[in-house]
Amino acid sequence: MIIPLLIDRPIPCDKSGSGRSWVLDLPVGPSSLLDYLLSQLDGLDHSGVLIMSAQRHGDRCVQSTRKDERTGLRSIAPAELAATVRDYEPSDQLLVIDPMRWPISDFDVNATVNLVADYGGVTHAVAVGADGERTRERIESDGNGCVKRVQRLYNRVSWPEAATANIFLSVVPIPAVQEIRFTALADLRSGLSAHGVLSRDLPISVNLAEVTTEAGLLALNDRFLTHNASQDTYADFSERNDEVFVGSGCRIHPSARLIGPVIVHADVRIGENVTIIGPSIVGAGACIEKGAVIARSILTPGTHVAAGTTLQHRVAWLPRSSSIVGTTPQSGQMPLTVHLPGDRQPASGNADSQADSLRHRKVRLAIKRVLDGVLSCLGLLILSPLLLVVALLIKLESRGPVLFSHRRERKGGAGFPCFKFRTMFADAHRQQRQLYKNNELDGPQFKLHSDPRVTHIGRWLRTTNIDELPQLINVFLGHMSVVGPRPSPFRENQICVPWRRARLSVRPGITGLWQVCRSEDRTRGDFHEWIYYDIAYVRHVSVWLDVKILLATVLTCGGRWSIPLSWMISEAKQEQRLYPTVYQELPASA
Repeated sequence: MIIPLLIDRPIPCDKSGSGRSWVLDLPVGPSSLLDYLLSQLDGLDHSGVLIMSAQRHGDRCVQSTRKDERTGLRSIAPAELAATVRDYEPSDQLLVIDPMRWPISDFDVNATVNLVADYGGVTHAVAVGADGERTRERIESDGNGCVKRVQRLYNRVSWPEAATANIFLSVVPIPAVQEIRFTALADLRSGLSAHGVLSRDLPISVNLAEVTTEAGLLALNDRFLTHNASQDTYADFSERNDEVFVGSGCRIHPSARLIGPVIVHADVRIGENVTIIGPSIVGAGACIEKGAVIARSILTPGTHVAAGTTLQHRVAWLPRSSSIVGTTPQSGQMPLTVHLPGDRQPASGNADSQADSLRHRKVRLAIKRVLDGVLSCLGLLILSPLLLVVALLIKLESRGPVLFSHRRERKGGAGFPCFKFRTMFADAHRQQRQLYKNNELDGPQFKLHSDPRVTHIGRWLRTTNIDELPQLINVFLGHMSVVGPRPSPFRENQICVPWRRARLSVRPGITGLWQVCRSEDRTRGDFHEWIYYDIAYVRHVSVWLDVKILLATVLTCGGRWSIPLSWMISEAKQEQRLYPTVYQELPASA
């Protein structure tokens, strides 16, 4: 069984620090942060919720506005935790939540708990940001200040600092916490490590809001008000007009304008000519005098707003801060506009037209996947005699496996084993670093015209592109498509961030636009040309374009000579600016 444990702590409610409130009492939507978190736990099989605070402050049950009697809230101090958990079974798990930081992106507590249910150790949920491809650069210079190397660090691949912060949830076996006292997840993590408890980090693609800052609490409420419009949520409120909900006992002057989404709690007094623009929340017992303007703000209970006052993007008493964990670009980093599934996107053009375009793209991608499955099965069946002969020749010439698998990145950046016929002697990949100085191509690619590692049969396989045929297995498994950008390892994909984003938005392919359209001089290996054709393909991806690329691949014997790009994509479409719009057009389906 899961036992939820919420960590509560006092926070100053004015700049002088004289007044104090509690994190779980902060307003979220029509209730409090406590009620919001309890709603996130509704799907869990638990007998009650523990609330732990360094300064115990009575029975928290009476402070929850939820009507569910099964909630069973119980307040404890950190020193009482060990004695409390002894009453549970050793097989039970403690779900520790620190509400100081909570996701503003889509996040399912139940799914996360179910995912780690069978793991015997501790699991720490670490927010790595909804934009998993967020990067930063590290510049190394010599003694004279000249740049020696620029390293690009990716959030999920080579950014180790992401694992040392942003923990917002931990699942801990009951026996592991009986000897540890903590008041924050960082303390819990260090205490568990000191006791040698087996643990792991689970990266979660979400952004965190620091709810004790203005920006964080506003962001969490914005998310709630724009994604929780269910009538059940506002059962205790009356709907004044569209997305404006008013509690009992409120006195609102007829001249006041409320533009939703706005929640007005009980016993609020709103004066003449007051304007409230959502998303905004007015706490219980608040008073807003004549002519005041409230825009995207939160008024905590009992707040008094003087006549003529203007509040914009403010929380009545929280200290000002603009930090939202996981969304603020690092110093010197250019923010990229990436719209996330489920988030409201800025209006640009006709919304119905954009929805139809996205729907058509999803249909095309579904058709493409079906065709990939059919073509890969037919290809493996028809080419099986050739594949068996090639396998025999490879085995007879040199020792080692017939197939060589190399780790490449597929759609979304996940790794997969890309299969090819082995064309080199065994363990040849270990010599590549020593041969870099002889590389004949620009960019991240590596190629030698007379590579000493290539076998005799391997040279013929490369010339005819037969070594690529085992990738039909990857197509059948869904790792790849018949047509798409060339599958590349992370080492190559990290060089150009926009190019990486574009090419990893679709499945990589055995053949593609770059293979059939690149310049005649294949030894030149222009990296910028590779980027151009990959982004052009993603921008104009369609079933018809795939058919033309397949025909061009056959007619040119695997790209032995170039096909004009205008034969693949009309000149009218080429005139459209590819780079500024590519992110708005990327496929959204998995």
